[in-house]
Amino acid sequence: MLKQSELTWTGFVVLWVLWLHGELQTRHLAEEVGVNRSTLSGVLATLERRGLLTRRAHETEGRLVIVELTGKGRQLIEELFPRFNAEESFVVSSLSADAMRRLGNSLRTIGERLDSEEGRQRRARGLRDR
Repeated sequence: MLKQSELTWTGFVVLWVLWLHGELQTRHLAEEVGVNRSTLSGVLATLERRGLLTRRAHETEGRLVIVELTGKGRQLIEELFPRFNAEESFVVSSLSADAMRRLGNSLRTIGERLDSEEGRQRRARGLRDR
């Protein structure tokens, strides 16, 4: 589904987060998407070239950058999200209620580990330093 729309997973998540939260500073957007700012910068450049979002300097703090969806970006995520949600539902539809509960708990545990201080430090160091 994302391939048909010429979106990467990260690009989709950027659009989704902006759709949910409205305009965001790049540092907050990177945090919400779960990528570093340099990765986000490349993704934003691609999405901006496609006319899906815009970036502008913060009104009072010129070093900060604000990102927001364009009408075209909003339209794309509004078309994609229901399809994505349907696929997501299909993937887990064969799981029992107990299996879904256990999966949800496992994913939360993984997310907490990634969000821990050690997880943030490991990501900051990068793979080459491990």
